[in-house]
Amino acid sequence: MTKPWFYRLLFSYLPVFFMITSVLIVLIILSISQLSKREAENANKTYALHIMQSVDYTLKTIDENVIKELQTNERIDQFFDNKLEGNPYYSAYEITELIRGMMNYNKFIDSVYFYRASDQMVISPNTMISADRFGDRAFIDEMMKSPSQYQLTNQRLFKEFTEMDGHKVVISLVRKFPLLSGQKGIIVVNISMDSIVGMIRDMTNSKISFIQVYDPAGNQLLASGNTHAATGSKQRGSELARIHSGYTNWEYRSGLNDEYLYTFTSVFSYVWIGLGLVMVVLGGVWMTYVTHRNYRPIKLLMSRIHSFSDLQSMSFEGKKKDEFHYIDRAISNLMELSSRYEKQHEEDIVFRQRHFFKEWLEGSRTVNYEDWKIEMNRLHLPSGFSQLAAAVIEMDKYMELCRMFSQKDQELLKFVLSRVVYETAESLGLTVWAEWMATHRLSVVIFADENVKSSEKHAANLCENIRSWVEQHLHFRITLGVGPVVGQVQELVHSYEAAIHVLRFKSTLGTNKVLYHWEAEASEEKEMYKHLPLIKSLAQSFRLGDKGWKPALEQIFTELKVGLFSTEEIRNLMNYFAYYLHREMMELSSELQESLQIALPKLNDATQQFDTIEELYADYFHLLEEVSQQMAVIREVRTTHAIMSLIRSYVETHYADPELSLTSLSEQFQLHASQISRAFKEEFGEKFVDYLVKIRMEQAQQLLQSSRYSVQDIGVKVGYTNAISFIRAFKKYTGVTPGDYRK
Repeated sequence: MTKPWFYRLLFSYLPVFFMITSVLIVLIILSISQLSKREAENANKTYALHIMQSVDYTLKTIDENVIKELQTNERIDQFFDNKLEGNPYYSAYEITELIRGMMNYNKFIDSVYFYRASDQMVISPNTMISADRFGDRAFIDEMMKSPSQYQLTNQRLFKEFTEMDGHKVVISLVRKFPLLSGQKGIIVVNISMDSIVGMIRDMTNSKISFIQVYDPAGNQLLASGNTHAATGSKQRGSELARIHSGYTNWEYRSGLNDEYLYTFTSVFSYVWIGLGLVMVVLGGVWMTYVTHRNYRPIKLLMSRIHSFSDLQSMSFEGKKKDEFHYIDRAISNLMELSSRYEKQHEEDIVFRQRHFFKEWLEGSRTVNYEDWKIEMNRLHLPSGFSQLAAAVIEMDKYMELCRMFSQKDQELLKFVLSRVVYETAESLGLTVWAEWMATHRLSVVIFADENVKSSEKHAANLCENIRSWVEQHLHFRITLGVGPVVGQVQELVHSYEAAIHVLRFKSTLGTNKVLYHWEAEASEEKEMYKHLPLIKSLAQSFRLGDKGWKPALEQIFTELKVGLFSTEEIRNLMNYFAYYLHREMMELSSELQESLQIALPKLNDATQQFDTIEELYADYFHLLEEVSQQMAVIREVRTTHAIMSLIRSYVETHYADPELSLTSLSEQFQLHASQISRAFKEEFGEKFVDYLVKIRMEQAQQLLQSSRYSVQDIGVKVGYTNAISFIRAFKKYTGVTPGDYRK
């Protein structure tokens, strides 16, 4: 079998290895070269600085000696004052000897002369002549015109006598006399450049390095250690350092001769390049060996893959047989299947957890403790406890919440609420299991390890903390129902039922709070029919436009709240009220019915969506008040409204009159009986005769309940002179005789 993958691996690594090692070698050589260059620069800088300091020291020493002589020697003062005492020739001789002494003090001094401005005389070791005949006359004039008291000149040519053919190259140190004013003359000290050059060459006697000195004008004063530069050859050295003298204003340039620098660098580079190449070769050999060793498992795997491809060649028909492609496909398929199975397993776990939770709490599946524990462990759920309790969290105003938030946001809020339950329980040291059993209800099982009282206290504390956190941090409110603490898994269904049961009364007990199971234990099955007469009376008063509907509505809701009615019971009563009100209003004209037809859907929405009894009362009062005002406006526009209101008030006052009828009313109000009947029906939605019977029967019922009058006397009091007629009418209206009704 060939080794294509061995060579692929090897040729994948070797170019990278060679490239990296080559780059590293180059970088190392460059780094060392830069380091060597910096060291050479530092050495040359130190070298040039030493030479500069030596030259400056020499010149400063000469200057200090001149100043000392000027300050201490009286003969110099006498010369410049032209007051030499004694023989003038001898005095001149003394001055010349003084000058020779100054020259002998320092070997670098070539010559010294004094110039006296008063008579323009120049004295030197060799002569005392007029300045006009002196060879350095032009320089003297230049210095006298200069305002500076001290000067160190650049390199210049000097000759003492005009008749001399040769010149000397000097630099001149000039000081005016006296030192402060400089009016009497100058002292010129000429320093031989050859002496300075000789000193520097003695200090730089090396073929490797060189030094060059330039004056401020850029003229080269000397070049030492670089014969090519000195002779003007085109070959030059490599300058490495420049030093500027603050005393002489000269610039010192130093460096290495190119041929020596190249030789040094070349030898240095060849050594490192040779070592680098040896390391590269050794690295390549080592990499080949290691690759061959590590390829053995791959070779074995390739053999198996080739065997597999021979057996399964049909699976890859039409495709290039790439072993690693086979491996990649196999691993990809394995990972895909594993991921799919894992995801499916997680989904199954979640579904089975929720299903078991629902069966356990609703009691649809009866399990003993051992089976329950096995199932809990299989579903990776907590199974250790001493006491259990169920709690149900209900989101308040859920329909309003659905309108405010998208479906995605609702799911996010529910997730947050679930996490709050778990994290709050964890902070209190409790274990819980929570699942959404309905769209707006989160059911929670609380596992406690203490006695009943402590468990109840911890459960209450947990629920209150959850409610408080939601109130402070989320955009909705919750009401929690808490069931009793139980000690057996089979009994948790009763705790859950108690928690659900108490939530049915949150409309009267209140929202955004924790409701405990004992708060609803006193509630009984309500006798709904007891409230039906009041509802009918309310509907009739509203139809008639009587303002008595308002206290009646308030009375109904007060009785519902005090009677601890559940939400469903309140909803049933309000649905009946809406139905009866609609039936009563059907007796009115279509114009009056229209307002109620618009309000009925709103009443139905309020009935279905309310959370508290106060909220429902406010909605009903607002809607009915609006309809009542609209009906009042319509009635006031009609011409018969005022007279019909008077007729109704008259009937309510004179209902006990046996002669009260449409005929008596027509005589009383000067209207035709048929006109009164039709207008009364249109205005109040009820026939005059039915209204009169209703008024008489309601008064009879009140008298039967609150008085001891006989049935015949009560009949007379409500307008019936014949007892049989009264009994017949009462039974027709109420379904029972007056006697039975009183019982």
